[in-house]
Amino acid sequence: MRKCIVASGVLVEDGRVLMIWHRKLGVWLYPGGHVEPNETPREAVVREFKEETGLDVEAVGPVYNLGSGEVSDEPMPMAILLETVRYPQETHLHYDLIFRVRRVGGELREGTWMTPEEVERSRTYENVKRIVRLAVALDSVTSGSGTSLSR
Repeated sequence: MRKCIVASGVLVEDGRVLMIWHRKLGVWLYPGGHVEPNETPREAVVREFKEETGLDVEAVGPVYNLGSGEVSDEPMPMAILLETVRYPQETHLHYDLIFRVRRVGGELREGTWMTPEEVERSRTYENVKRIVRLAVALDSVTSGSGTSLSR
């Protein structure tokens, strides 16, 4: 079975989440996609978000300040899931790094803002509903800012 690394982003604003309709799968998802060669997962989520919605975003999350010299810290994903994806032509595994993201520019071309309750009632996967609940809870705690933890 083919295995792919993907990166997704969950954007929460005013208690609503930006979702896109995935035509191949026939479900609502948060934006994301495959990490390309010579691309980090963080770069992939920024690119995918722009391609799928028109918005410019940046990944936010805890940064533990462990790097030094030529080692730099990256925002941590809020979740990492191993997902079995069943397309009509094939089934493969997605190793999905799911980031919280914050809007930094762009103009919304595609996507639908949903309340958590609308996501719960929408045609999507149970893990997507759980991730949305987590993202909304984290957003209410941090107000969309990244957290920096030094040790």
